[in-house]
Amino acid sequence: MKKHSHIMTIIIIVFLALIGYAVFESLSAHQQSTNSKTTVSGKTATVFFHGYGSSRNAEKSMAQYLVDHGYSNRRMDVTVKENGEVNMGRTITDSDKNPLILVQFDSNKNQDFNKTADWVKTIMTNLKKEGVDQVNLVGHSMGNMAIAYYLMNTAKANNDTLPVVKKQIDLAGTYNGLMLTEKESNSALYDNGQPMNQSAYFNRLLPLRDYYQSHTIQVLNIYGNSQGAGNNDTTVYNNSSKSLKYFVQSPSTYEEKLITGADGQHSKLHENKEVDAAMLAFLKK
Repeated sequence: MKKHSHIMTIIIIVFLALIGYAVFESLSAHQQSTNSKTTVSGKTATVFFHGYGSSRNAEKSMAQYLVDHGYSNRRMDVTVKENGEVNMGRTITDSDKNPLILVQFDSNKNQDFNKTADWVKTIMTNLKKEGVDQVNLVGHSMGNMAIAYYLMNTAKANNDTLPVVKKQIDLAGTYNGLMLTEKESNSALYDNGQPMNQSAYFNRLLPLRDYYQSHTIQVLNIYGNSQGAGNNDTTVYNNSSKSLKYFVQSPSTYEEKLITGADGQHSKLHENKEVDAAMLAFLKK
């Protein structure tokens, strides 16, 4: 009798344990379901970076063009304060189609590019937490250096914490330096884009070759010539911009577009409908 009672006790304990486990699993499944409804996943964001001494105002026309042509339905302002604190503004939601992130560096003349790369990384980390899995990066002038140093500094980063860079659009890039500060910036180029005379500015970017070789990014390089035979946009020689080609190695891909005439001037490139159309076509393909 005692043996029978002992067996029944064991059966009851096992039965209660199974019920408890089933309740636990049910609650866990409910929690996961709730989380999946509030967490955005699979988003692609396009992130804009302005140039020296500028602000997000330089990005608004391009972003509005993308909204007007149906590529996106959401513009978001992200601000990096002078102390490096990042304010993401609002949270990305499920209804946001290809959100456009307009970044402003309050310290907009900062040329410590390793520091700006850290700011970019913070932005990217936050976007990943909000469900952005892929990003397109758009830079104008010095904004391209924020992108370049971010790429170099995160070449071996944990992919689980950062979005994948899908496409990159460069406007008025300064890869072999500026007209006023690097005498080599108008150097002739070899067919592969390498300057025959390389500036220190260019040489600091050489790790980019390794980055593009170990990642798959589509790159569009847009530069302007508003000076005819001068082959520059009043701030950057065309050959300095075109030297980006040397860094972009397979499996990444490279293409370029020249904008001529008065609207090819350095600051007018981000207010240029020809540029807008090229950017839209590139993002959609």
